[in-house]
Amino acid sequence: MTGLSARYGLGLIAILTLVLGCRGSNKEAAKRNESNLKPLAILYSKYRVSHRGQAPANEKAFKEYISTIPEEQRKRFHAEDVDALFISPRDNKPYRIIYKDRARRGQSDVVAYEQEGAGGKRWVARDLGIVDEVDEARFKELVPDGP
Repeated sequence: MTGLSARYGLGLIAILTLVLGCRGSNKEAAKRNESNLKPLAILYSKYRVSHRGQAPANEKAFKEYISTIPEEQRKRFHAEDVDALFISPRDNKPYRIIYKDRARRGQSDVVAYEQEGAGGKRWVARDLGIVDEVDEARFKELVPDGP
């Protein structure tokens, strides 16, 4: 396993442990953790582990990868309906995913985010499944070339 693959593999194990064993202490944290964005980010990391650290090239490649995961595993990620997984429950728009052509090395580790969010804030997901709610100023720091 290369250094990058090992990093994502170990990170994925840690995140899966957190996903299965921990819950947020407040309602907003619970909503973030139960959203589609968290499993989507974890599946993104799984993709990278299985593709030598490379991000998915595009949405089609990412969805095809998710569809190849055994059904039992997809259920744990709430990914039985792959298309529904890509939609934010807060703004009802598709999440924006950082695909290979937009991936930035050495900058932000954000892999996906809400297009609009709610109440002037967006959920952003980091490469190991951590979901944060950020205001517009912080969002622009994390995703400078965002929408």
